[in-house]
Amino acid sequence: MFAFFKPSLLMASGLASSAICLGLSQGASITGFPTILLGLAGFLVSLASFCITSMLLTQGLVTNGYSAAISTAMSLSLFLTGASFSPEWDTMAMASHGFSLALLIIAVILVLPQKLKKVSISLLVIYHFLGITTAVTSLEPPGATPSFIATNMWAYYFRHYLTFMYLNNAYHFYSPEPGPPTLLWFRIQYDDGTFRWFKIPNRQESPLQMHYQRMLSVTESTNMSSSNIPDNWDEKLQKRNLAGLAHTPQITPLNRTLSQSYMYREPSDHSKRMINSYARYISKKFAHPDGKPLVNIDTIKIYKITHGIITVQDLARDFDPLDKTLFFPYFLGTFDKTGKLLDPEDPFLYFLLPITRTMDPNQPSVLTDSLEIHAGDQKPAPAKEEAKQ
Repeated sequence: MFAFFKPSLLMASGLASSAICLGLSQGASITGFPTILLGLAGFLVSLASFCITSMLLTQGLVTNGYSAAISTAMSLSLFLTGASFSPEWDTMAMASHGFSLALLIIAVILVLPQKLKKVSISLLVIYHFLGITTAVTSLEPPGATPSFIATNMWAYYFRHYLTFMYLNNAYHFYSPEPGPPTLLWFRIQYDDGTFRWFKIPNRQESPLQMHYQRMLSVTESTNMSSSNIPDNWDEKLQKRNLAGLAHTPQITPLNRTLSQSYMYREPSDHSKRMINSYARYISKKFAHPDGKPLVNIDTIKIYKITHGIITVQDLARDFDPLDKTLFFPYFLGTFDKTGKLLDPEDPFLYFLLPITRTMDPNQPSVLTDSLEIHAGDQKPAPAKEEAKQ
């Protein structure tokens, strides 16, 4: 049976496929079908070798050392495959490297003595649950400061693992209160002057409420903000306000008394990569307007919307939970169809575009939607013709 399967030969074939895939990808993106097929073949052959070896190990037909060698070889195969991907395939590369590290840890555990195996596995289990504990306890409780120990342990020892395993968001949801959801709105401009909006998630397009709720996890990937404070903050805010006043119609300026974290939210590097990938997805999904195959995308404007949760008091007063003033839009940039940010120096980039309503009881209520103004949906009112003399 062992002679028939030959896991070592399978693994050698998988390694060779991964190495050739890496060689072919140098100087070119891994988008060609033959290259992708070769990388996939290398992974599947390596996986088959690993599974056969695991089965033989349980039957006592191979040694722990042999299994560790196969695990190490598959780790190398995955690493080579991950290194083959172009920057546009960053999620696949991250997954390949993550599983490569996991296989390397398995290989180390396999060659340890029995007692050290038990200790190592126990420590990994403890690390996992301790990381979940920091995900819960590192958040700021209402009216109090978060735990210093939990916050630093999460930041320095567990953050990358929890992010890779996607364990942060699930354990944050009710710890200590559910935060406001994040929405993504895309304004797709075509080169014939027409445009369309695409929103994630969209209540009107969700067949079930649970579908809408699950789609919120997609947009959370863009909600990680950078902790860096711009050195030229006062200058950036001044440029943003001046650009708003010069815009027609005007875009509401931001008051300097507001907190910087409320006015300006630059995404983290990971969120920026996710935003770029969403722009590429939109450019493929809506490459042409309906019924116009010759019309192409010109630009894509992306907005991150923080949907504020209505208070109990406002709900008791029949205030609409979907009122526009509960939406807080942040401009994430204008992109081309390749997902490239066109103007990194845009004065509105990462700034709040407030939606406000006048509350003077003696005057009719007027809604000012800075998002629609910025997107171009609200046009300047035509000038009135002068009365003929």
